[in-house]
Amino acid sequence: MAKKVKISDEAYEKAKELVEKKGYSSVEELVEHLIDKEYTEEGEGGGGEEERLKGLGYIS
Repeated sequence: MAKKVKISDEAYEKAKELVEKKGYSSVEELVEHLIDKEYTEEGEGGGGEEERLKGLGYIS
């Protein structure tokens, strides 16, 4: 089932550029891929963004 998400015009234009550069068929496909990628990384790493930043030494 399709849902709508509102994003800024600037973010949409950036997404359109990525679609062309990376070979996605649509902005929707790009967004789905990015969500799947983040979801997978979250599950594998367990800690999310904060843990990643701690691992890189940016926060303690």
